[in-house]
Amino acid sequence: MRAHVVENGVVVNTLLVGSLEDLPNLVEATEGGIGWTYDGSTFANPNQSSDSDIDTPAAEDTRYTRNLLLAESDWTQANDSPLSDADKETWATYRTSLRNLTNHDNWPHLRADDWPTKPS
Repeated sequence: MRAHVVENGVVVNTLLVGSLEDLPNLVEATEGGIGWTYDGSTFANPNQSSDSDIDTPAAEDTRYTRNLLLAESDWTQANDSPLSDADKETWATYRTSLRNLTNHDNWPHLRADDWPTKPS
């Protein structure tokens, strides 16, 4: 059977053994390898990206796109905008939807249809 030698909660070697009693500090190697941590019941890869590691760059990219769309529509809210009051309100609603994207269930991994529709 495959087994890990665990010292101070870290896998330091992996061996093929006949029994876990062959050597001290052996744990059946259900997964993992050298450098993985072991808490007494679960192996964990210390180099595996966490959800926050993955989400942070995605959130930055999505915020950048959202902020660009907001900046491109700033003119719609200016006092001297050529839009009617009704059209200004439509754009204001769109801009509010852009600002609220961080509350979306799919944030920050938005699909195309998760974005609000830009008024024409």
